[in-house]
Order: sequence, then C-alpha cells, then structure tokens
Amino acid sequence: MTLYYDDYIEQYGIQDEILKQCWGDGTYIMPNGTLFDVERYASVAHASGFVIPFFRNYMYLDKEDINFYTKEELLEFLISWEKALLTRKYDVNPKEQKMRLDLVRYLINVYKSSKFIWDYENEVVDFSQVIGIPNIEENWFGRDVLLKEILVRACNYDAVESTLFRSITTSKFNIYETFYDYILHDYKIYKIPKLIFNEKKEVYEEYSQPDYLISDKELRLKVELEAICSSIPLEERDQYCRSKVKIS
Repeated sequence: MTLYYDDYIEQYGIQDEILKQCWGDGTYIMPNGTLFDVERYASVAHASGFVIPFFRNYMYLDKEDINFYTKEELLEFLISWEKALLTRKYDVNPKEQKMRLDLVRYLINVYKSSKFIWDYENEVVDFSQVIGIPNIEENWFGRDVLLKEILVRACNYDAVESTLFRSITTSKFNIYETFYDYILHDYKIYKIPKLIFNEKKEVYEEYSQPDYLISDKELRLKVELEAICSSIPLEERDQYCRSKVKIS
C-alpha cells in the first residue's frame, strides 16, 4: 500500500532550534496510513492522554510497583485491557485506543516471557533481554525514546522526525512502495531493523530482509523515484503521486 501524502505532516519538521526545545514530539504514521500525534491530539489534557501514561506504568516500574504487584498480576491486567479495548468504546480519539491496544499486545508478549528480570529483593526490573532494546531512560525533545523504538520496530508504526526536516523512521521492508509519495516530496526514509517476537525463545529478535527477497517491484520503484526526483522540480511532482485517496 502506498501511503497518501498528507501535507499536514510538514508542520512537524521543525527547523527553529528554540521551537524544538519547546514542542513535545510524538507524531506517528499509523498502520492504516493516517497521522497521529500522541501528545497534541490526546483526549486527556494531562500527560499525553490515553497512551503514554499507560505505557510508562508498565515499562518504567518504580519500587512501589515492584513491592505491590507481581509480574503475573500485571500480566492479568494487560490481558483484561486487551479484552476491554476490543469490546468497549472509550471517550477518546479512536487512534489513541488503537495505539494503546497495539501496545497492550506487545506488553503481553513481554510480561509472559520468562526472560526478563524481576528482582523482588533488589527492587529491579529489566526488560532489555526480552525486548531486544537496551534500557533507555531519557526522553528526547519530549519524545519517549523507548516508546518510539517499540512502536516503530515492533508495532508497525512509522515515526515522523520533528528534529530532522522531511524525515520518517520505519522498519517496513517495502519503503519505496509504502512511502512513494513522500519520497516524491523529498522525504528521507530511515530504515531500522524490525523486531519480531520469537514464541519459542520468548524474546523479540531483530529481523532484516535478505536482499534476495526484495521484490522486483520495489527495485523498479526505487529507480523510478530516482529518475523523477532528479529531473522534475519538487513543485511539479504531485502529478506522479500513486495514492490519490486520503484515509480518514
């Protein structure tokens, strides 16, 4: 599927250094191709609404959490949330509900694994062996770095980079087909390794597509885009867009 080029995305390419420090970041292209800013369009005014506080509750456990809950209890909570998100309507943006459901399913895989460290005596929890990502504590310009890694690498979202103008980070394999219209508009696509859950090993593992599995279509589109972008001015490239229908 080629994503519809939504020029509304341009405002997230912040080039002013002062604005960079003031703006919260967190804009993603959802699996269906629509844009969603986790912070700016949160239905709840505080703490980024329905998604980020929930994510941090399960991925950044403090000493009180470790002393009060067991990992089995938290897993049961996550399973209950999955059922609720599939069957109930919430007074939130549907995109928020969808993203939270995807995170719940990801977290269920993490919490059911026997590989992560739950050290009750030393009050330490370490997910890094399961999630395939080193422990990341810091936020960067308001964006939770670990949340971004998980959404892009394991949940099929694409991150719009606000600190790099016209840039998108993805783990998709068919970048020329998916982002054809964005590349036409001079977007740089940064590809990072995908993470897939290995049920037997109970861990997320990196998966990179071998070169021999790249389709002829993908190679043809790459050559086609290079030819258009090298010979047609940016302002005249709309006529070459492949997707004409915006998904609401």
